[in-house]
Amino acid sequence: MNSSEKTAALLKLLGQAPYVHSVTDLGAKIECSKSGTFKLLNALVNSGLAAQTVNRKYTLGPVIYILGKTYEDKIGLSRMVKPYLIRLRDLTGENASFSMLINGKANLVYREESLQMVRVAGNVGQERPLYAGATGKVLGAFQEEGTIRKRLMEEPLTAFTELTITSPGALLEEYARIRERGYAISDGELNIETIGIGAPIRDDSGSVWAAISIGAPRMRVDEVRRERYIFLVKEVAEEMSRDLMQGIIGQSL
Repeated sequence: MNSSEKTAALLKLLGQAPYVHSVTDLGAKIECSKSGTFKLLNALVNSGLAAQTVNRKYTLGPVIYILGKTYEDKIGLSRMVKPYLIRLRDLTGENASFSMLINGKANLVYREESLQMVRVAGNVGQERPLYAGATGKVLGAFQEEGTIRKRLMEEPLTAFTELTITSPGALLEEYARIRERGYAISDGELNIETIGIGAPIRDDSGSVWAAISIGAPRMRVDEVRRERYIFLVKEVAEEMSRDLMQGIIGQSL
């Protein structure tokens, strides 16, 4: 990575748990010397994009808040997707999430929490692989064939539970089923106690650019609820695909 790429990588790392990082840890992750990492961090601190704590560690700076607030108020997707996710949450009683493909992983961008006492934990910014989890598999399945096969050659499929797909051949078959059915199910793949159901969000050309999903404790989802939830997730995803593209096109005119 060049210095610009390392600076961008530092900002992303500062936004990840545990949210306060040492120079040594950051340098190791971006493969940069301690002095080089300190120099990059110092530039970020001077610009307000990063801040140094009293114990000489680093975290995101106040300018990030201003940029985030501006994005959220003027550009952000959350104000557009929120009504749909609230409705999906209320119809199912479970968490409803919106994810996008960022740096080769499914990244949770917006989430409406279930109002039930027992629910599946999750946070905005959380990353999921493209071979496990409902939104991860949706976003993985609709990539180009060459991209999918290249990723399978370069990245091992690591098991999260005994139900995680770890065979490239089996994953390709799963992707084909997802494309045919228009939805994905993750039943105990990331956590043995949870189930997720996801569906794609498409642009006006039919390309998949995001996904929505619900997540629930497996004990709460019998066969009847499972089929209803599949229907609801697909219906809301289709509505979002249509309405969001109309809204974006309308704003650009």
